[in-house]
Amino acid sequence: MFTVSERDQLRRDLVNAADVDPRVVGAALTGSVAVGREDRWSDIDFALSVDREIDAVVVDWTALMYACGAVGHLDVRRGTVLFRVFLMQSTLQVDVAFWPSDEFGATGPTFKLLFGEANELPQSKQPDRDELVGLAWLYALHARSSIARGRVWQAVYMINGMRDHVMSLWCLREGVNAVQGRGLDDLCEADAFAGTLVLSTHPDELRRAFQALTGLLLGEITEPELREAVRVLAHGAAGTR
Repeated sequence: MFTVSERDQLRRDLVNAADVDPRVVGAALTGSVAVGREDRWSDIDFALSVDREIDAVVVDWTALMYACGAVGHLDVRRGTVLFRVFLMQSTLQVDVAFWPSDEFGATGPTFKLLFGEANELPQSKQPDRDELVGLAWLYALHARSSIARGRVWQAVYMINGMRDHVMSLWCLREGVNAVQGRGLDDLCEADAFAGTLVLSTHPDELRRAFQALTGLLLGEITEPELREAVRVLAHGAAGTR
């Protein structure tokens, strides 16, 4: 397990490496450290603005990370930006983002420019409420059919997906971060979802958790037609024996 001092030293080493790389024209710390919320478990999030030879920069920085103790990595792409996520021998996660210089900038509040220039970019938004409602309704539909068919593990999957979207709806209503579960522990009454956890694959237990979750979804829906549709789904699930 990494120590805080090890993490801080590696971050300083990465900043120094960026500073001396002529192809890197800007760098920023992102994530919790950028807003003063870093804790014992925080990882390193580091963004590079690359002016040229971006593929070569990725290759060289990947070699650097393995020389520093990386044991594996995975890639996440957002448009032209590559987020390369490294796992270190110490279990520390290090995310290095490679941005074309003409697209480099803050998309949210967790961005602290270290050097170079940042472009003005559209800010990331909360999920769309109507889309969350629609997806929760679709997961509910498939949870119901899975229970009726006796496909118990598919039912567990669908109930869990439904819960994710209903909890995100609660986050929107309370004005906390609804992205990737980041605001769930800030909800005032998050314990209300404890009863929606599936405790076994027995059909009665699946129906119980599904009905409890459906009740919470109904509390978030204002459209009369959708409320009636979800109510019918919950009633139908209760009747599938």
